[in-house]
Amino acid sequence: MSALSVGRKSSGQLEVMQKAGWKIDENEKACYIDVDEDDDDAGDGANDSKRVYSNWCYLPDLILEEIFTYLSPKERYYAGLVCRQWYRAFYLPTVWNNFVMDDRTLTRPKYNYYSGWQYCLDHMRTQNCLARIGKYLRGIEFRPWHSFNNIYQFMTLLSWSMDKGAELNASPELVGMGRRIRSLVYHFPCNMSQPNDPEGIKLFGTGGQLLKGLKELLLRLTDLHTLKLVDFVLERFEANHLLDEVVCSCCTKMRVLNLVNVTTTHCPIMHVGLFLNLQVLTISPQNIDDDVLSLLADTKLRHLYLLQNCYTPSHLTISACGVKAWRSLKKTNPRMRVHLRVENLTDGEVVLQPEAPVHSITYWAPQARIRVDLLVRMVDHYRNTLAVYGHELLPRFSSPKPFHSRVDSLMLLLCRQCFNLDTLIIREKVSTSTLLLIARTAKNLRHLYVRRFAVILRCDWPRHLEWSDEFYAWLKRNSRSYEAVEREISQILGEKWRLLSDRDFKQLTVNVKSGI
Repeated sequence: MSALSVGRKSSGQLEVMQKAGWKIDENEKACYIDVDEDDDDAGDGANDSKRVYSNWCYLPDLILEEIFTYLSPKERYYAGLVCRQWYRAFYLPTVWNNFVMDDRTLTRPKYNYYSGWQYCLDHMRTQNCLARIGKYLRGIEFRPWHSFNNIYQFMTLLSWSMDKGAELNASPELVGMGRRIRSLVYHFPCNMSQPNDPEGIKLFGTGGQLLKGLKELLLRLTDLHTLKLVDFVLERFEANHLLDEVVCSCCTKMRVLNLVNVTTTHCPIMHVGLFLNLQVLTISPQNIDDDVLSLLADTKLRHLYLLQNCYTPSHLTISACGVKAWRSLKKTNPRMRVHLRVENLTDGEVVLQPEAPVHSITYWAPQARIRVDLLVRMVDHYRNTLAVYGHELLPRFSSPKPFHSRVDSLMLLLCRQCFNLDTLIIREKVSTSTLLLIARTAKNLRHLYVRRFAVILRCDWPRHLEWSDEFYAWLKRNSRSYEAVEREISQILGEKWRLLSDRDFKQLTVNVKSGI
């Protein structure tokens, strides 16, 4: 056989091989795909002339960016192989606004003699991934559940790549690595109890090398605008130095800071008062005191969220800040608003802050009831500032039906005393006459959300001495049907209003939570 024929044969085999390749299936197994060629070129030309091509490749960049944001990194890679336009969309800035790192991201299965098969970080894939998209990342979100070592190794590789990219003779693919990152979110799974554990919650905080790796990464992110560290449950000596590197790198650039349950004991985080341009701060009540408030008074803070979740200590063990500190803060920073919020699947109560400029009090707790003594204290403390009050989620308890056991009188008291009330969410049983009275009493009310299933068709209010015969007749007449209530409240609010089904009420909770 001549060398020319061998060369032709090799080139033909090469062309066939270029149309084949390896692919990773849904089970993370490699399979070889071979594309058979048709020897009849004329036939191929005829088929191509009759083939109809779609115009998906001509989608505008804004739509492509929106589509790619819903895909995982693996799916984005395969979508980028479709055509040249989609390959270019793979590198659009908005696509990589948020990179989610969990237990399976950039990993490969590896057998451990003691633990069996485990997913370990693939360093080669991680380096290639960072080399291709590291300069386009705008945000990173860590969601570990079990493999904390993978998160630590990823943070170490990212820090190393950023250091290499900052050198004078850096590799081109590492130049600008991580310089566009504006947001970092880390939710630590501090509850290590098993589903069938009779003792319930078992809290274990982060720390050690994992915390050291995070702080090293934060030191290199010099343009952070948003930082959220949730449920770290640190020791006191670790919590006092948690934000040392962040203050050094971006004390004037931070806009949104979220520190939930940095510790489970009283430990004020003084660093939060050193971010001069901070706009939104979310912190647990056990991590704030009078000294922190005095520092926050000199910042540009506009919204202070005091958040309690299922891992926050009981409200009985948390002390409120002093009245003098709140009064001084209101005098120095009069535009700041305080928001009290509880997120707990079991019962929970907010830690009231007397004299604080509280703007909203919301519950994301299905077992939390409206208590008479607590609501009266809220009205007494926040009658001049409270604008939003409500309980989200469907209740996991039965509300009483008798009038004197329901919350009708409490809701009306809230609307009468808190004249700035703008939004009210009611999920417990009330009567139709109560809704009409609320709409007539709350002059600034704009958003009223009520479960239809919890509304009783009844006018059970005793007649008040100040009510005229005409008003009482109007109240009794329109309390007899849901349609009449919806019509009258729509006229009072100046827009179409309706009672919400349980399905709509669930959707409302999502919208309200995301808005907060």
